[in-house]
Amino acid sequence: MGTLSILITVFAFIIVLRLIFRKVIDFPSYNGQLFSDSSEFKDLMPESYFWQVIQDVRIKSNKNYNVQCQLLVDTLATLPGEEIIRFDRTFATLMAKSYGFKLWEAAYALNGGCSDDCFQYFRTWLISQGKNKFYWTTKYPRLLFLFGVKEMVENYEGLSYCAYEAYQNKLGRELPNRNDILYGDEGRMFSEGLAFIRYPELALLAW
Repeated sequence: MGTLSILITVFAFIIVLRLIFRKVIDFPSYNGQLFSDSSEFKDLMPESYFWQVIQDVRIKSNKNYNVQCQLLVDTLATLPGEEIIRFDRTFATLMAKSYGFKLWEAAYALNGGCSDDCFQYFRTWLISQGKNKFYWTTKYPRLLFLFGVKEMVENYEGLSYCAYEAYQNKLGRELPNRNDILYGDEGRMFSEGLAFIRYPELALLAW
C-alpha cells in the first residue's frame, strides 16, 4: 500500500472515530471524586441530579447544542425557583473547579487561540457534553481530540445563560448572584507558543 493510501486510510479512520465519540457513544463511566464532593460551596444541587438533567436534554436534542440549550431552559423552568438556583450554583461550582491551565492549554490548541472568555465558554460547552466527557477531559485534556469542536463552529457560550433565562421566565426577576463561588489560584500560565507543540493533534483540528 502506498504512502498516500495509508494517509487516506488513517485520515478516514480518525474521522469515523471522532464521529462515533461525538454522535454515537459516550466515554466510559466516570466514578472518581466529583468536584462538588470536595467543595466548600453551599446550597448545591446533587451532581447526580444535575448530570441527569444535562443528559436528558442532550438526548432529547439529538445532541444538537443549540437545541439542547433551549430544551434546558424549558426543563429548568418547570422546577421550583430554589432548584433553578441550586442548578446554577452547581454549574458555577463545576466551572470554578474545572478552571486550570492544563485544560486551558488544550482548549487553546483546539481553537487556534483561546482568550479568557473563550475558555470560560469552552468549559460551559464541555459541561453540556455530559458528566463522563467533562470529568475525563478535565483529567486528560488530550481526549478532546475524540470529540472537541472549536468555538467558531459551535457557539460555546449558549449553556451559560440557560438558568438565568429559565429563572427569569418563571419568576420574572434576576437569578441571585453566586459571588461566594470563587476561582482558585492555578499558578503559572502556560506558554501560548508551546500549546500547539504540546497538543499537535488538537492544533490540527483548529484548521
